[in-house]
Amino acid sequence: MSTSDIINSVVALAAIGTIILTIMMIRESKLMRKFYTTPDINIFLEFAEASPTLLFIVIENSGAGTAIDVKFELIKDYNFYNDFDTLKLGNKGIIKNGVRNFYPKQKFRYFISSLDGDFEEKSSDSIKLKLNYKLENGKENSKFYELYIEEYLGGGMFTPGDTHIRQISYRLEQIQKDFNKITSIIVSENK
Repeated sequence: MSTSDIINSVVALAAIGTIILTIMMIRESKLMRKFYTTPDINIFLEFAEASPTLLFIVIENSGAGTAIDVKFELIKDYNFYNDFDTLKLGNKGIIKNGVRNFYPKQKFRYFISSLDGDFEEKSSDSIKLKLNYKLENGKENSKFYELYIEEYLGGGMFTPGDTHIRQISYRLEQIQKDFNKITSIIVSENK
């Protein structure tokens, strides 16, 4: 082999390596573009910060893209609405009406019910939803969610609380107790 053959072979290998790297970069670029245009809608249950018996459903687009023409089909509703629960899940906001554009980081939170009274029966219930939406490129997607309430149990409440709102609530509660003590002392001394 001559020197020119060796140089030509090295140049050819470098060209092949460059082609392979370019193809890999194009593929990575397509995946990144898809990631930044794809919504990721999640539906989950959570309890109120102030009471571990108040149940909410949360619908959130945690993806980086916008979901278009979002529609919900309530397959199985919660069976234990209390008298004060004015609207059942199927009649609430976007579950009933859908939403044209569900933007990234957008979140909807709806009160379902309180688990007070008949706790065992209420906590063994579930909610089933089907979600249909379109991507920006027109492709249709659907997801099925089955939310079992018993899977979310056991969180409880922390005193004084682990969130800013719970801290404020706890401190106000302590002030109210101190105020009641002072008031009772003043009233008893004035008798």
